Amino acid sequence: MAIKNNIPKKIPSRKSSFRWLVIISIIFCELLVYTWVRTESTQTILRVSKGQAAFVENTSYHKALSVERDRLKSGDRITRIAKTRLNLLTDTANQTIYLPISLSGEEG
Repeated sequence: MAIKNNIPKKIPSRKSSFRWLVIISIIFCELLVYTWVRTESTQTILRVSKGQAAFVENTSYHKALSVERDRLKSGDRITRIAKTRLNLLTDTANQTIYLPISLSGEEG
């Protein structure tokens, strides 16, 4: 004697299939957003690092230029060039010429 099993098989309804599709879509979108944010944050960190390196390089270059400018402006160097290349002598009292100062409207 064969016993018939009259238990109905559960067939997933369209509603539950749609729910799973929505859940999977939401998880997929979250993963895409997480990946995008992670990529952008990494790129931003790299840009900041490059900017800091450029700033340090420019600062050191500016300091080197300041040192060079101060060396070129030094009085000893200018005096040495005046004596050797321009054949000038050091200033003495008898070589000094004083020019009369005339204020506007006055004749001196």
